[in-house]
Amino acid sequence: MKRAYHDIRLSDGTLKHGPVVVETDENGSLIGWHKLQQEEAFTEWIGGTYNADSK
Repeated sequence: MKRAYHDIRLSDGTLKHGPVVVETDENGSLIGWHKLQQEEAFTEWIGGTYNADSK
């Protein structure tokens, strides 16, 4: 699943400003993330900050 957020807080506490796209598996576990460069198909905009260590 791909969702877009304003920012991402990594598990080490680093805050990366976006917007960013976060990819998760069917259990909600983080697979990866990248900066949003343009509109991406099948990406749901959530907004706010994604906390990588709380998923």
